[in-house]
Amino acid sequence: MKQNSLKRRFFFVAFWLALFAYDSARGQLPSGVVARFYYDEQGRVIRQEKDTNGNGKIDLWIYYNKEGSVERVEKDVNFDGKPDIWIFYEGGKPKRQEVSGNQDGRINAWLYFNDQEEIERKEVDTKGDGKPHLWEFYKNRQLLRKEEDTKGNSDVDRITHFLEGKISRIEEDTKGNRKMDTFSYFENGQLVRKEVDRKHIGRIDLWGYYEEAQLVRQEEDLNGDGRPNRMLYFRNGEVVLREEDSRAQGRIDLVEAFSHGQLVKRLMDSKGSGKLDTLYLFKDGSLIREEKDTDGDGYFDLRIFYENEQVVRNEADTNRDRRVDVWAFYKDGKLVRQDEDLNCNGRISARYYFKDGTVIKEEKVADEEPWMPSESFSSVQEELNRMMSEVPGSRLAKRIAINKEP
Repeated sequence: MKQNSLKRRFFFVAFWLALFAYDSARGQLPSGVVARFYYDEQGRVIRQEKDTNGNGKIDLWIYYNKEGSVERVEKDVNFDGKPDIWIFYEGGKPKRQEVSGNQDGRINAWLYFNDQEEIERKEVDTKGDGKPHLWEFYKNRQLLRKEEDTKGNSDVDRITHFLEGKISRIEEDTKGNRKMDTFSYFENGQLVRKEVDRKHIGRIDLWGYYEEAQLVRQEEDLNGDGRPNRMLYFRNGEVVLREEDSRAQGRIDLVEAFSHGQLVKRLMDSKGSGKLDTLYLFKDGSLIREEKDTDGDGYFDLRIFYENEQVVRNEADTNRDRRVDVWAFYKDGKLVRQDEDLNCNGRISARYYFKDGTVIKEEKVADEEPWMPSESFSSVQEELNRMMSEVPGSRLAKRIAINKEP
């Protein structure tokens, strides 16, 4: 009994001497001392303080429970005398860690551990309001998923999925209605496809395809049937070709070619017949020429020239020999003269003058040379092939390639 009493007195003396030494030195240990222990009445260690870098200041605090197991550890990582990291234990194993990332005493990160002492979840306050806005989930020490509240309204609006340490998919709620509407897919950490629900109705209507992080193709669902009916093709970040099923009939009826981001050609099915029949050519954004297949035989037979968006001249093939045999001239948008090759020999044999749409004079001409040489008319397919040659991976280009096979 007397021995226990002496032992208890010894621990009381040790406790108060240590406390006095701590207070008097204002957090500093006596010279040469790197650790200090505190005991309860039963002689059990309840706290341990350490100077881990030998500068004479406490930077590590370890707290024990009645069973002698570690209950909490506090660390001062910037050595300013205040804890920046708090680790909480259960059953001798770390279960939670709190971090003051700004080292101002305010908690802005929380880490949670499983029974194998591996991190399974991390929460981070990215807005400075004391609440988590970033959640990271781990398995076998690998990051599996990251959830973010980017707007600070406590709703998760971005989820990033990982596979073997690399991003595999990102889901985003861009409208803030708690529904993901943008989905990005990755291979080996590189973006390869993006899907977007632009109307926020739970249905994808925009698809983007990427190579080496560059957008190369974009598909759009214009009528909400779940199928793409507009395709855009890109090179070096600029659109070079557009294909469109504008009537939602399951076939392409509009093709446009671009150069340096500007429209240069448009080939379309103007009648909805299933045949491309009209070609428009542009320069600096203005229409300069139009070619038409008026009889549906697959060859252009009418060519119209524009200046300042007004017709100035046209050329026509009236006998299907692919050569021009009619030349018409306009002034202020009105027909004023028409030359015709009636003998089909490439020379002018008749000339007509017009006023307000009526012939006012007619002349017979003795095989006069046209005012300038005219190109022969090409087929619609030839023009389409030229446009498709810029983008061999387009839908129409693939169809053309198949048709060329023996």
